[in-house]
Amino acid sequence: MTEVSQLERENLEVHVDKCELRYQQMTDKLESIDVQFEKIDHRFDRIDERMDRIETDLKRGHTQLIVALVTATATIIAAFVGIIAVLV
Repeated sequence: MTEVSQLERENLEVHVDKCELRYQQMTDKLESIDVQFEKIDHRFDRIDERMDRIETDLKRGHTQLIVALVTATATIIAAFVGIIAVLV
């Protein structure tokens, strides 16, 4: 925090000018913080989109895995049926 100078205490114009500078600095800092929050918000949006894509890919992957397992099981059963048919 800045200290108030003797000149500022004695002269209203100096005080007003310094207050204007202080408020401008605060406004600039708040705008900078706002810009940083917007960037962070944008990053979270991108992360959320990526998570949705990963979830979709995982669901697709599970479906493809189930299809592959069913196909493999059917192939094995068909092979056993073929072997049994040959033996009989």
